[in-house]
Amino acid sequence: MVVFVNQLTLTGDAEELLRIYRSVAAYFARQPGLIRYQLVQALDDPRVFFNIAEWTDTASFRQATRQEQFQQALRVSQVSIGDPHLCTAVFEGRPAAVEPT
Repeated sequence: MVVFVNQLTLTGDAEELLRIYRSVAAYFARQPGLIRYQLVQALDDPRVFFNIAEWTDTASFRQATRQEQFQQALRVSQVSIGDPHLCTAVFEGRPAAVEPT
């Protein structure tokens, strides 16, 4: 699994960012290899968002971003400055199971 993380800092309107994100997300939702995605907003700075998407592998992510439909789509870069990274998990955790009392 690989994780795409893109920090987006608004240069435009937040509602426009959400509109564009929904459009791009609809495209990615149909691509093979996508596991899940989310857009989160920083609590301490409402101008900062993070686009986080999990993919089965790097090849699936790269194939989806090479498609002409994606290349011609509206981009969040129209209203934000991005700092994208393709990552791999190096440590994971889950809450410990709590025994019933």
